[in-house]
Amino acid sequence: MGEIDNAVNEIYKPLFFRLNIEAEKKAFEDLINSDSTIYVQDGIEGQLTELIKCINPSKRISAEEYPALIEKHLNDQNIDQYGVWIYYPWIKKLIHLLDEEEFIEVRTNRNRYKITKEEQQLLRTKKIGIVGLSIGHSIALTIATERICGELRLADFDTAELSNLNRIRTGLQNLGLKKTIIAAREIAELDPFLKIKIFSEGLHKNNTDEFFTGDGRIDLFIEVCDGLDIKIESRFKARELKIPVVMDTNDRGMLDVERFDLEPERPILHGLVGDINPDDLVSLTNEEKIPIVLQMASAKNVSIRGKASMVEVGQSISTWPQIASSVVLGGAVTTDVSRRLLLGQFKSSGRYYVDIDSIISDNRKNNTAQLLQTNPYRPLTKDDMAKLIAKAVLNQGFEKTSSQQLSEKQLEEIVGAGIASPSTGNDQPWKWYYHDKILYLFHDKNRSFSFGDYKHIASYLTFGAVYENLVLATHKLSLEVSAKIYPLGYNESLVFAFAFTGDTSSDSEPHQHDELVNFIDSRCTNRNLAPYKEIAGDILSKLKNVAESVPGAELKILTDPGRINETGKIIGACDKIRLLHKDGHNDFVNREMRWDSKDAELTKDGIDIHTLGLNSSQLSALEVIKEYDVIDFIKKIKGGKVLEAAAVKSIAAASAIGLVIMPDSSIEDYIDGGRSYERLWLATEKYNLALHPVISPLYLFSRINGGVDSGLSTEDIDELTMLRKNFMQIFDLKENSCQIFMFKLSYAEKPLIRSLRIPLKEVLFRDM
Repeated sequence: MGEIDNAVNEIYKPLFFRLNIEAEKKAFEDLINSDSTIYVQDGIEGQLTELIKCINPSKRISAEEYPALIEKHLNDQNIDQYGVWIYYPWIKKLIHLLDEEEFIEVRTNRNRYKITKEEQQLLRTKKIGIVGLSIGHSIALTIATERICGELRLADFDTAELSNLNRIRTGLQNLGLKKTIIAAREIAELDPFLKIKIFSEGLHKNNTDEFFTGDGRIDLFIEVCDGLDIKIESRFKARELKIPVVMDTNDRGMLDVERFDLEPERPILHGLVGDINPDDLVSLTNEEKIPIVLQMASAKNVSIRGKASMVEVGQSISTWPQIASSVVLGGAVTTDVSRRLLLGQFKSSGRYYVDIDSIISDNRKNNTAQLLQTNPYRPLTKDDMAKLIAKAVLNQGFEKTSSQQLSEKQLEEIVGAGIASPSTGNDQPWKWYYHDKILYLFHDKNRSFSFGDYKHIASYLTFGAVYENLVLATHKLSLEVSAKIYPLGYNESLVFAFAFTGDTSSDSEPHQHDELVNFIDSRCTNRNLAPYKEIAGDILSKLKNVAESVPGAELKILTDPGRINETGKIIGACDKIRLLHKDGHNDFVNREMRWDSKDAELTKDGIDIHTLGLNSSQLSALEVIKEYDVIDFIKKIKGGKVLEAAAVKSIAAASAIGLVIMPDSSIEDYIDGGRSYERLWLATEKYNLALHPVISPLYLFSRINGGVDSGLSTEDIDELTMLRKNFMQIFDLKENSCQIFMFKLSYAEKPLIRSLRIPLKEVLFRDM
């Protein structure tokens, strides 16, 4: 029984019986007699009635007149022998039809004059090849229905599955059948005279010639397959043979046309994929194909839900989505364009959008920008700083006369070390003013205002790191330095006032780890991935001693792989929460990232995308999530698991995870914490270690108890509370401890590209 079923499952061509031919009449009778379950359908009279109506369009023929007109048309021929009987073995139906010419005349009659009779005759000579029978199924059936060709060649290696029926209009009885068989049968049931050739192994090197040129060259190639290598390779073949290519993408009604018949030197896919060799694509992983797919699709033009789906493929969904309405639209648009192309009425190449969402919409403008927090600070000016200096009361043990005049070279070396410090998102929130032998450091809040700088915590840490670098640079010049911290109070922008002397005093900064000054210029964030390599215990102990040489600071270090991996999950979850938050996403996309080297060179701030240590696939994926509307939709469907992946993968390769903590969360604690982590960071350079800050949990945890001022949803707070609980357990932390700085340590190659700095001349001011 199984062998019989398999044989039937391969049949897609009906049998023809013309009863005025004796051999066919006998075969017809044998068929009828062999199987009593065959269903016979004889509607020839109705078809003849339609034929007569088509032949006499200007006459009003009454129902009573048709029998005589039919008799006249039959010309004494037995009506049972008129035309042709068609047997469909897969449905066991025997149907009496008009023969080919009359059948086509009647079936296409209602095309007039959208399609003229002469055009229909010309189209009948055309051959169309289709690769891919998901979208292609709709296209093939629409082409057949409109009858814009005389031959269709269908290629697909797949079988129909239940999940295909969200877009392929076919019956459940066809599950498990080859898609080529299903499409060919449905076309035959619609028009048995349309020639069909199937390629049930799909299109490949061994059958490409047969598909394109066997029994005559095809006139049009419609490519709607999933295989990237076939997409590219088939276009090379089409271009070689000067065959035009049409592609539908099922997203925003996008249709792509390449007129290789008119432009045989035209670049493949309009040059979007560059000079690509299809042989190189076969071995690529799905991840490695992402950049090519995004280039090919013109990622910026993909729909919001399409981009969101790209992010979710392999996470919450298994493959690229296609829906019936888009597939049916694609069938219609592709057929319309193909017909006009074959008739010489459309000669252009290009990419076209029949985007129903934009054509028929409420015209509601994107209001994402209106939802973002607004920067309340204006840039700090020289006049602003001069006024604050005038207000400063610096005579309490900090007389300006006790400060030594710095030479221009000394000043630039000291400030140069300060601006080499790390800052959140490389925002560089500093301005400097040298006045009456005192060096003032100001907080330009316009530069640091962000989702990440909650209650200015990130900036306090930055200024702690600046403080440390400045002290080291001063000591290198054989000078002493003392500082007043927030001399006008914490609400003002004046952070430090530094005085310099040649002799030590009770206010002078102590000399601790002065040798670390040699690593200020080489210190950088290193996100490069590298295989796990253990860090010797004595090195970790030395790093701990360096970090804890700042009063109150404590360094926790994880080396256990299990605890490291659990920490990676927490970091990944916090990265996701940040990116799904409108302001966190805005920070990342618009404030921090410099999406090309030219932009980074122009601004001299932010993070050059190429310093992230990402491969081309990951870089391409970032392009997809640049629009907040994409992220917002991902958030609505509770997706975004992939947004955790980079951190989880990076942390899994860590040699150690470190956490600097302070006993309290005062501003002084944050500044001292900044000094501690900068001192530690410089020491890691001494031991050729790669340090990568992983700070999203710390910035988000600080918001948990912020109430309405937290900027977080209740759902986010609940998740962060749980994550923080796990975090505290992993690091064995006391509830009131202040987490300052978390980082990953590894042995990795130095990054080739580093974040830039705004030139000294733009941030250092002096009296005229």
